[in-house]
Amino acid sequence: MTNHLWLVWYRAQSPPGPKHWSLFVTYDIDEEALGTIYQLEGTGWGTGQFMFRVCRGVQLKGARGSQAYEGRLFLGAIRDGVNGMLHEYCEAAVELINEHNTEHVVGDSNCQDWCLLVIKSLEDGRFLPGATKLRAADCPRR
Repeated sequence: MTNHLWLVWYRAQSPPGPKHWSLFVTYDIDEEALGTIYQLEGTGWGTGQFMFRVCRGVQLKGARGSQAYEGRLFLGAIRDGVNGMLHEYCEAAVELINEHNTEHVVGDSNCQDWCLLVIKSLEDGRFLPGATKLRAADCPRR
């Protein structure tokens, strides 16, 4: 079965802050579609460290068209077998983000950088077309 991979962004928690980015897999292209969201969440300790979270059976726009949802970008169609690899790429990317934030400024890298790392990994593995990361990098950040 074919899955549709999206980059989804949500309103920033505070106006000067960055928008929240996540990856979303659906079987349908409708904004009301249910799917699986892959996202980065802060540990809550203010250290710039994150954890990776997967939630299944979530509506792309959120419950009843959540006010936080702002937009999405279709990244490409992926086969069912890629879902397992997507999980591995997500875990590897969170480790890279956390290592970077430990060595540099706290919070220097965030969910947007994490999404771009995962997209680049999928592109390098030829699961997504070339230049997908470039298209994603042009999505709204603030």
